[in-house]
Amino acid sequence: MTTDSPDVPSAPGTGGSDVVVYYKSDGYTMAGDRLMGRQSAGASFLAGLARHARSRDLVCMAPDRASAEEFADTTREAAQNGPRPLRSARWVSFDAPERLAETGCLFYPSPTIADQAWLRRAHDQRAWSLCGITHTTASDTVMEAIGSFATSPLQPWDAIICTSQAVRDTLAGVLDEWGDYLESRLGAPVGTGRKAVTLQLPVIPLGIDTASFEPDPAARATFRATYDIADDAVAALFLGRLSATAKAHPLPMFLGLQAAQAETGRAVHLILAGWFETDAERKQIEYLAREACPDVPVHIVDGRDADMRRQAWSAADLFTSLSDNVQETFGLTPIEAMATGLPVVVTDWNGYRDTIEDGVQGIAIPTISAAPGDGLDIVSRYRSGRFSYGGYIARTAQFTAVDIDAARNAYVRLIADPALRRKMGDAGKVRARAVYDWSVIIPAYEELWDDLAHRRAHDTEVAAPLPGRASDPLRDDPYKVFAGYPSATLSDDTRVTRRAPDADLEALVHHAINTAGVGLMLPAPDLRALLGAVATPDNTEGTNVEALIAAIGKPGRETRRAILWLAKLGIVRLSPA
Repeated sequence: MTTDSPDVPSAPGTGGSDVVVYYKSDGYTMAGDRLMGRQSAGASFLAGLARHARSRDLVCMAPDRASAEEFADTTREAAQNGPRPLRSARWVSFDAPERLAETGCLFYPSPTIADQAWLRRAHDQRAWSLCGITHTTASDTVMEAIGSFATSPLQPWDAIICTSQAVRDTLAGVLDEWGDYLESRLGAPVGTGRKAVTLQLPVIPLGIDTASFEPDPAARATFRATYDIADDAVAALFLGRLSATAKAHPLPMFLGLQAAQAETGRAVHLILAGWFETDAERKQIEYLAREACPDVPVHIVDGRDADMRRQAWSAADLFTSLSDNVQETFGLTPIEAMATGLPVVVTDWNGYRDTIEDGVQGIAIPTISAAPGDGLDIVSRYRSGRFSYGGYIARTAQFTAVDIDAARNAYVRLIADPALRRKMGDAGKVRARAVYDWSVIIPAYEELWDDLAHRRAHDTEVAAPLPGRASDPLRDDPYKVFAGYPSATLSDDTRVTRRAPDADLEALVHHAINTAGVGLMLPAPDLRALLGAVATPDNTEGTNVEALIAAIGKPGRETRRAILWLAKLGIVRLSPA
């Protein structure tokens, strides 16, 4: 594992990596009880990058060596199933962001990239690009992030990847409203606010490894035998988080399948492969299933278990997901279903709309929501704290309806017609491989990163730093911001004299009450050298700060901090010149 001190691969075109992946394990793991869509997408992206990136040198930006080693292990293992092995997996430390310039682009697994733009402004805004990606866009955190696109120093060579056209339209609409507000608030000419949003908003869907979804006949037989699903029965599958308030209200699915079974006379089973947020939600959904589809056996299995997911995909005859929630932005599971060869019945809803061609790979079910203007009280209560985020999206979803009759008709068509299921399933496989496989998506990312590199070289810089001014006015040097708090500040002329000649520096440095400064000043051996350069207590004139820095030959900032730390602990005395 290469650390942050040796060379990081060079920019595109020189054989190095095209991107540095911002890596914290939470964004890329499928372990744990609360598996989220962003984590599933992150894990799949990392594996796809390892297998299909044109560069065989991958680089991460990680907080510590353990995280970097995890990145290296994960990507090397994933690359073993790809066409070419990795040469190296390298590390840029959080403490050395300037090293991002050696590669030229940082991939950040969320749209909240404004902080990274401010950090970059302290170095060179042309040195590297920032590339974020959308997941959910409904939360206040993400909406604040979208607003920051107009006020932070993001550049034309930065991008937020929108996973669907619906998401891009959402961002564009919010930015238009926000731009108009900024124009009004700041008194800028009409149009200035929108023009301030200069980053790119390309639409690139999420990807999957389609080969890993090849159905397994043995797994199909095992699952169907375990749950007593006859060979001639039709098994519908929903896979994902089982939440009526944050994912999809299950009633249209339950009612549609119950009616379809009655109309076709075929045995129908429903597999719910997922996980519940709470026991209460599990009980609610189980109760609703008993009431709404009493003649359809419902099998609830743990969708967090990889082997169980594989069995469920193989056991199913059709896939369905009737999402009605603004939390959803893309939806990987319909693509995974297509890769498995299953026809899909999904709602005509945001990213799902991009996923399938209605009537070709599956059937899209119409949805209808309240008109603009009828949700202001809901968002106001979210803004005020009356509603949590979960409460906000739950209440918003309560007033979105799925066409239950259309769902029933779609289920009837597919349940009654095995040939149609095969035809749509085969078409889905073709589409999944041609459009959504990582072998297609990763080159689209790389094309974007190449475009951003071109823009870094040619486009006009936004908000260039002002000489002598803070790179981030709201995060300036605390000793500048709070300069009026102390009686005085340390200067080169400040005199330093010994006060306690026999101090145990090792003990003081490592005492728990003092460790906050460790790593930000001189280490203990250099502290001893510093004390050795200070005049003895009987020399009342002492030595000035400038002379001490010259005497020990260490960095001035760390030496000045060490002098102040020694004064704080009563080891030296500081006096004006």
